[in-house]
Amino acid sequence: MKRRARTNLFLLCLFAVLSALVVLQLRREQTFDRLTTLDPAAVSALVVSCNGCVPRRFEKTNGAWRMLEPLAQPADADAVARLIAISRAPVRARHAAGELDPKKVGLDPPQATLQLDRTVLKFGNTDAIHGDRYVEVDGAIALVPDNFSVRLFATAESEVATKK
Repeated sequence: MKRRARTNLFLLCLFAVLSALVVLQLRREQTFDRLTTLDPAAVSALVVSCNGCVPRRFEKTNGAWRMLEPLAQPADADAVARLIAISRAPVRARHAAGELDPKKVGLDPPQATLQLDRTVLKFGNTDAIHGDRYVEVDGAIALVPDNFSVRLFATAESEVATKK
């Protein structure tokens, strides 16, 4: 077997092994516990507040989302759905109340809060090793993948419905 053929065979095997590992990790994450048990379709009101940004309040009326603060306009349904989806983030680790110091993980005071109807999610710092975000919900602190924080700190203008 020529050197180039061996190299290509080695790279193909390496690609297959790495692809299998990615598939296994994705399947494993699908079995993770979720941040809340909320039904995203049942949410009818949400409030987003964060340090250094203007609080945003949304309400669902007659099946359509509307931003009430700071702009009183129809809201982008996809942007609101992405905010609600945070409540279903996979939990990589969950700590009971009192196990972690809220000040040390950025939850006292929280960097951002997301209120979905009566459920309040408080967002703290990210984990230094994995980049997971500390989130307090119902007194417990969870670590979830931080692929959503940009939505929490978005501007109100980015969540207003655009006319087509």
